Amino acid sequence: MKYKIGQLVSLPETRYKEVVGTVIAENKVGILVRFNGIQELYFKEKELKAYKK
Repeated sequence: MKYKIGQLVSLPETRYKEVVGTVIAENKVGILVRFNGIQELYFKEKELKAYKK
């Protein structure tokens, strides 16, 4: 797994510009990321980028 649970990641720029989320889990579907406090979605590893301040 490229991203560790609890790591901050930047979501895809095309749909979620400047949105940062937290990696929650990984399975066959993809990487589960929580953002905006309560929303959770699955993303493919190549769609995410490690968040840098």
